[in-house]
Amino acid sequence: MDLRPYFGKNVIVTDVDNIIYKGFVAVGTIPGDSDDSCYEIDLIGTKQYGDSYFTLTEYEIKSIELDPDKEDLRKSE
Repeated sequence: MDLRPYFGKNVIVTDVDNIIYKGFVAVGTIPGDSDDSCYEIDLIGTKQYGDSYFTLTEYEIKSIELDPDKEDLRKSE
């Protein structure tokens, strides 16, 4: 699963255990830089972890989408 379109965006992620996380993708890792040779994202601002970073690999993600409730501030500049 290519997670690059979500790097630097507010997202809603459902993991394989059906836990939903809403947060900002602060860090994105490509397979060549990942210890597990897969895409990874680090979320911040989630209800579960607050301002702490929370890492999900592509294998732990059931679905991911842009958060429609968060305005893309770069578009308004």
